[in-house]
Amino acid sequence: MKYPILLPFLALMVACGGSDAPETPRDANERIRLMEDSVFESSTFDLRRAQALLDVYKAYANAHQLDSMAPEYLFRAANLSKSMHDGAQSIRLYDRIITDYGNWYRLPDVYYLKAFTIDSELDQRGEAKTAYEEVINRYPDHPFAKDARAMIDNLMYTDEELIERFKQMEQDSGVAVQ
Repeated sequence: MKYPILLPFLALMVACGGSDAPETPRDANERIRLMEDSVFESSTFDLRRAQALLDVYKAYANAHQLDSMAPEYLFRAANLSKSMHDGAQSIRLYDRIITDYGNWYRLPDVYYLKAFTIDSELDQRGEAKTAYEEVINRYPDHPFAKDARAMIDNLMYTDEELIERFKQMEQDSGVAVQ
């Protein structure tokens, strides 16, 4: 792109509308839905469209901090960042949800996905273990606590060892290994 500095500005203009009248959350939600359709219904992943959608999610959350969709859009932005292999941005977005929306109903998901992102994207096993333990401590009865325990158990293995371990588990259970 000839003018890369213009992309964030353009995304902000799209998110906030180009006119003098402020865009309502309803209008912004419709614009976001259309952008999501264009990104997720395509057979190929368009990085530029994904980045524009990511910018719009964040712009919406900044412009409408008290709106019930703000944490949802930050959550979607974190997941989209992870899909774009930007684990550090995902972590920042998950942390923002934790800090700004501490009562959001999907907070267990946020904590677990933060731990998983630290593990899978950043490959920081020590920090991942701490993050998984936080899931267990905060939500001991949630299904993610069980998943977090399993993930902690797997942290000691290399990828190759995990593959071998899962193959052995398949053989032991009688399931055909392909």
